[in-house]
Amino acid sequence: MTDDPFLHPDTWWASGGDITGQEQQDEIRLDLETQFCLSHVVLVFRSTRPATMTIERSVDFGRTWEVVKVFAHNCSMEFGYPDDFNVPGSLCTSRYTDAAPCSGGEVIFRTLYPTSAKTLDPYSAEALARLTLTNLRIRLLKAQTCPASLDPSAEPTGPTVSATPSTENPASAPYAIYTLLARGTCLCHGHAEYCVPYNNSQVNGQDSNMVFGRCLCAHHTAGDHCEKCAPLYNDRPWRPANGSSGEPNPCQKCECHGHADSCHFSQRAWISSGGTSGGVCDNCQHNTVGRRCQRCRHGYYRHPSLPLKSPHACTRCWCDAQGSLPPLPGEEGPWCHPRTGQCHCKPGVGGTSCTHCLPGYWGFGEEGCKTCACPHSCDPTTGQCLDSYTNNQVINVPIGGRIPDLDHMFTIEDDVQWSKELAVSALHYTGKCSCKEKKLRSVSDFCKTKHDYVIKASVLSAHDKGSHAEVQVKVRKVLRSGQVALYLGTISIYPLSWTSRGCTCPILNPGTEYLLAGPEEPGKGRLLVTMQSVVVPWTPRLGLLISEGLRNGCP
Repeated sequence: MTDDPFLHPDTWWASGGDITGQEQQDEIRLDLETQFCLSHVVLVFRSTRPATMTIERSVDFGRTWEVVKVFAHNCSMEFGYPDDFNVPGSLCTSRYTDAAPCSGGEVIFRTLYPTSAKTLDPYSAEALARLTLTNLRIRLLKAQTCPASLDPSAEPTGPTVSATPSTENPASAPYAIYTLLARGTCLCHGHAEYCVPYNNSQVNGQDSNMVFGRCLCAHHTAGDHCEKCAPLYNDRPWRPANGSSGEPNPCQKCECHGHADSCHFSQRAWISSGGTSGGVCDNCQHNTVGRRCQRCRHGYYRHPSLPLKSPHACTRCWCDAQGSLPPLPGEEGPWCHPRTGQCHCKPGVGGTSCTHCLPGYWGFGEEGCKTCACPHSCDPTTGQCLDSYTNNQVINVPIGGRIPDLDHMFTIEDDVQWSKELAVSALHYTGKCSCKEKKLRSVSDFCKTKHDYVIKASVLSAHDKGSHAEVQVKVRKVLRSGQVALYLGTISIYPLSWTSRGCTCPILNPGTEYLLAGPEEPGKGRLLVTMQSVVVPWTPRLGLLISEGLRNGCP
């Protein structure tokens, strides 16, 4: 009964037993290799159709069964159900239960009613709850005889040449079936167009009408039924395709920067991202960690010139064992900053790998470095005091002696070419600021004018107050002070002139460190900047010379 009814119309299956035993029951069962979606079942009987029969399905490979349709001549008497002729959608129907025709009668079962099939998405949970099965069972519960009004000797309406292997007379069998057609599709949730045998060894010699059970998945899905996302495509929740709109709902790839082969979906990450990304990378490789393998693990730092996707993006920290702090309990290996590679140095120790003493420190060892007990600097190995800062030119001037001219120590160009980015005046105008400023050509030139204050300061910001400009500076060092008390930290200074372009004169560029010298306004406690003020970019050598000049030669 399962061969091709067009190629083999004269074959059938017949049950055993005597036609007089109307209570005899029989069962036809199809055990499938995996889950399928059943659309309809068609039975063509050689015998009279049963008076009572059921079609059942299992979704757990035969452990439990569910009746999906009952066929009975009298539904209420046999099973207590209403007839779907009167109550559409009822489990029981009297259709296909008449004894006539005595042969060739059909029984048809559809899993979805034609009306609902037009509106119901076939990949929705509601549809799959009605379509899915692993086993099909047809229970023939009560036979019936051909009506006496029909000529029992008449030719049957179906084929009469028997090919049954049974030696019984087919007419004596209570149930005989020419054709059993079970139609459906492989279960792929809309993510595949083709299916292959569940067991690859079954490929050869199969009926062309057979539906195989393993899906060839698309849309970055995986599994025998495309029921999950592929290993690296779990950034969004898996969803079936939408059969109504045609939307494929593909799985989305996780961003693991090439450092992981799989990821998993996290509901917590999904919610925290506002429903845009929920993937968490698994087993990050190449010494990376993080939800997206975007950070270097402990003991490694980002290589400054390699992209994050490079397998060598994370480089091992190298920290001098003597100069760096030991790892914390529970940590393995040295620690360094994950972006810069800077190790955690002991007191007084410097360098990316903590390999030497900082300026002003000496005696590199297990305890770090000791502070120099000197006014300027000391030898980093012996701690012996040095006469000047490293790389500074030392000029020995006798007390009361003349300080030589040091024109080569200072910038004397009349036209300083500021870049467009740096040429920002105290009033925040852009463009080239140009004004005739006092040039400092020597220390003796500096000493010709008595300055109330001399400081080292960084320009932080500038503000236009309408009638005047106010510049915020951070005082780094006080070389001389007058009646206005000075301290290290942020103060305001007041330029008294500016050009038509809005530039202060002298020019004060935010972000630049200057040597500032000029008059004060004791009554208001202000430091002023005038055209006679000294405004020179600070260098350590300049600071040393001016300090010596103030001590030795300036009034």
